[in-house]
Amino acid sequence: MSAEPRRYEVVSVSLPRELVKRANALIPKTRRSRVITRVLASFLDAIERQKVAEEYRAYYAQRSDREAKEERDLLADWQASDAEASAILEEEERRDRRPSR
Repeated sequence: MSAEPRRYEVVSVSLPRELVKRANALIPKTRRSRVITRVLASFLDAIERQKVAEEYRAYYAQRSDREAKEERDLLADWQASDAEASAILEEEERRDRRPSR
């Protein structure tokens, strides 16, 4: 067991009335706050992933043609070694051995 105590943060959120009515109708009262918390966390994660994707698009849009070609060449080199590694793992699985971690 961890020596450090768990820390919690309380967040207050206002939800649209219709959403609350639907949650009350569908989710058992004992699980309602956990389900709503997970849905909101998932929504925030999706927003963060979208932000990261936009940052990647902006980064890749400003690269020079030379940089893009270098990356394509590097990915092509890696593709061969990735295929080799996959073949080794498949062979191990066929022999009923656990792959290394």
